Amino acid sequence: MAPMSALARSAPPVVLPLPALRRGVPQATIAVFLNSGGDERIRLNPLTGRTRYGTKAAPAEDEIWFSSSTASCVDPRSFAAAADVLARLVGPRGSYESIKDGDIASWFAQLRRRLLALFGIPGAEAVLSASGTDAEFIALSAAQAMLARPLTNIVMGSDEAGSGVMMAAAGRHFLASSCLGGAVTPGLPLQGFDRHPIETQAIAIRDAAGYPRDPAEIDREAALLVAQALAAGRDVVLHVLDASQTGLSGVTRETARALAAQARGRMAIIVDACQLRCPPARLRDDLGAGFMVMISGSKFASGPPFAGALLLPPALVEGMRGQTRAPSGLAAYSARFDWPEILRNGFAADLDQPINLGLGLRWEAALAAIEPYFALPEVLRMQVLAWFAGAVHRLVAARPHLRQLTGEPSRAKTIIPIATSGHAATPAGAAALHAALAAPLAPAHALHAPSRACHLGAPMAIGDKTALRLCASMPLVLDIAARIMDGQRIEAAVAPVRDDLNVLFEKWDALAGA
Repeated sequence: MAPMSALARSAPPVVLPLPALRRGVPQATIAVFLNSGGDERIRLNPLTGRTRYGTKAAPAEDEIWFSSSTASCVDPRSFAAAADVLARLVGPRGSYESIKDGDIASWFAQLRRRLLALFGIPGAEAVLSASGTDAEFIALSAAQAMLARPLTNIVMGSDEAGSGVMMAAAGRHFLASSCLGGAVTPGLPLQGFDRHPIETQAIAIRDAAGYPRDPAEIDREAALLVAQALAAGRDVVLHVLDASQTGLSGVTRETARALAAQARGRMAIIVDACQLRCPPARLRDDLGAGFMVMISGSKFASGPPFAGALLLPPALVEGMRGQTRAPSGLAAYSARFDWPEILRNGFAADLDQPINLGLGLRWEAALAAIEPYFALPEVLRMQVLAWFAGAVHRLVAARPHLRQLTGEPSRAKTIIPIATSGHAATPAGAAALHAALAAPLAPAHALHAPSRACHLGAPMAIGDKTALRLCASMPLVLDIAARIMDGQRIEAAVAPVRDDLNVLFEKWDALAGA
């Protein structure tokens, strides 16, 4: 593989425009719209101006963001893209009432086309959702429409796939609020999923010590659970985890295809690619195999949380056209314009809300990073990510109080779990360390340590340790690539990220020594 310096000289120029904010729409107004149409996870704390994940509704350029496995603050490029669309929709008078249904329908159709241009195949469709977890309800609605018997839903690595996943997998409300329906009761099934309760099964992707399980062992367990469910007279929904919140995967796609063939029409496959850390061709292959695919613009893409989507394979789209309505409970989580026209006037016709404007803006923001990221030469993307993984590894290896925990080997690793020795490796200690790093203050005992806010992925238990996760993101790669394409030497192109890493680890050192 060519060194990055050679690639910088030979690669064609890539244009990475920063859309100009249109005049007349205040930043605060844009932020309010971006945070609309979501549940309590996106709600801003009135005292801190942040969500429960520490993100703001507007860019926070003075803070350091290596938290893309959980959530990141929207970057200026993405914020400007959302602002530009909002300004066009509300017009020169800035009035919400001036937004026309036709404009919304055209815009949402364009968002879906852009997603399908990246990840789709002919005949596939995309349904937008307020989060990756919300997309589970849409996938279950599709599976329930196509499968005749009660469902068994088999989920991979639920402890690394996001909070609320197992509850959503059972067709049950997973929070005290929904994105469109207001207050709900956690644990109760959505209307339409309560006639035949959905059984759930979970497959671990790590052993008790925290090491990744053998993929063949995971495949065997999945095959056994599928066989048991089919023998019990149930149909099966099987999840394929493309990347967990620490970068692990399971079941293998080969096994999923074989199990679906053996099930003879009694099985639906859902690929959880919400981290969006795989090449588009892999997701196109998944759709070609008849799998549904869940993606998110809020993780690796670092769009504002929350923005999810479910990609539907062509055969499923055709099958759903002839079905009756979606479960009535889906109306609390999905709006009509989230759906393509081919399904909107049939399957999704009874959804109460016509639009989720905030969801559209969040996808507009996310695509401002996703499209240019995948327009870069793949070899350049991988080499930038390999540099990042190597830089982090060297910084961790130089510190006896830090340990990089095991995960899938990769030259371009984008999620790196790191445990701190002592109390900071416990759940309470890791949570305190995570909060102290994110505070825009120097540690009280080390006033000369950096005071910048440094954001990492939320603490996660791995074996007997609780780790923080240091993550790369699409905007990080795009910024380095833009500097390379502008003619900067590699050392200069990576310098801002290297400087941020040094600030982070200096603050980490001070806190670990407390």
